[in-house]
Parts: sequence; C-alpha cells; structure tokens
Amino acid sequence: MKLFQDENSTHEQVFGHSTDAECTAQEAAEYLEVSIATLRRYVQGGKLRPCKVVGRNQFFAAYELRALKRALRNVKRGVLSP
Repeated sequence: MKLFQDENSTHEQVFGHSTDAECTAQEAAEYLEVSIATLRRYVQGGKLRPCKVVGRNQFFAAYELRALKRALRNVKRGVLSP
C-alpha cells in the first residue's frame, strides 16, 4: 500500500487536515529540529507560546510552529523577516 496515492499532491492536500492540530512539546521540538531545552527557551523568551496547557504539559499550534520554523530558517539564511 502506498502512503500517498498521488506523488504530485500539494502540501495542503496532504497536510491540510493538520492546520488546527496541536503538538506536544516533544513533537514540537522534533519538528523544529531542536532539543526540548531549546524549545523551553523559545517559550521563556516569548518566541513561541503554547496554545494549551494541561497540568505540566504544553501543547503548541501547528501553524505557529510552521511560522517559527520559517523564521528560524530565514535567520540562518540571513534573510530579515518583516
């Protein structure tokens, strides 16, 4: 069985359902390709806010993670974001 039947699918077609998805701190760190400690520093520094906190667990909105990843990529490339 193929995971994606059409190899020419757009990102939106494949992942559009996850627009409002929430990620755990571990999933967020993996997506951003950083350690949990770095993710916690992003939260403490105001670069990222959890969309929900349940007890000691923080959850992050997928759209905010995408925006932060894009911003971090631009910084690495030397591109100033608006």
